[in-house]
Amino acid sequence: MTPNWGKSIPGTEVLAKFIWNEGKGYRLQNLSEFCLLKSTKDCVTWISASSCNGSSLSATDVFFAVKTYEKFHDNRVQVVQDTWAKDVVNVKFFSNKNDPKIPTHDLGVPNTPHGHCAKTMAILSYLLNDGLTSNYKWIVIADDDTLLSMSRLLQLLRCYDHTEPVALGERYGYSVASGNGYDYITGGGGMVFSLPAIKKIVNSPLCDCPTDDAPDDMILGQCLQFLNIPVTHTLQFHQARPSDYSVEYLSFLPPVSFHKHWMIDPRAVYYQWLYDEDEHLKSHDEL
Repeated sequence: MTPNWGKSIPGTEVLAKFIWNEGKGYRLQNLSEFCLLKSTKDCVTWISASSCNGSSLSATDVFFAVKTYEKFHDNRVQVVQDTWAKDVVNVKFFSNKNDPKIPTHDLGVPNTPHGHCAKTMAILSYLLNDGLTSNYKWIVIADDDTLLSMSRLLQLLRCYDHTEPVALGERYGYSVASGNGYDYITGGGGMVFSLPAIKKIVNSPLCDCPTDDAPDDMILGQCLQFLNIPVTHTLQFHQARPSDYSVEYLSFLPPVSFHKHWMIDPRAVYYQWLYDEDEHLKSHDEL
């Protein structure tokens, strides 16, 4: 059965709607004793963060593939080049048109207004079959309006084993409660894969796109489920803008990514939320 590719809804929102029951149910109440970050004698629950100093990793071990379109070469791509791409060694922009100014690479896949499944799968195949991934431990697929912190991403990836099939980002779910759904990495926040995961995805006949404009992140989620590769969730990736989250939520862990340029200055967002001078210098030392 072909799923209805609608917008996924977080499980907490589904639960809230069920309890609310179109105004006929119960109103949710806030209790200050259920804490997020702080831990006081009055707190019933809270979260504590931990750091990881795992395997050695440098900026040269990560490859970034940025999906774009000729309409956005002079704006979104320029933002990427002016911000996080300055800390990146290996980055390639994939578009529907070769543009030597950037440069971009045209894979011959027609642009679609949404979905982009064919483009993403073509990127993964291109990277693997052209041998471009052989020197890298991690592959990041990002939109042209995704903002990233290279130094924080490196710190995060040191916690994971790149020799195993790993897929991580901000995890969403499609029809999971029914028992027939699946988890997937929401694409706007950035999708990160180890090289073994990429090999399994590209070489599996179960990971083909039903249509060119099917949602790439959701198709990849189905694919990962077929391949028994778990989707690893991290709170540091964000599908939306900083203004779409509470300040307390964002203060829990240093953010790795945000998404969308709508009604914001993306450069200002990058320097406010993702740029850290000390970490920026550290990442350059690792180049």
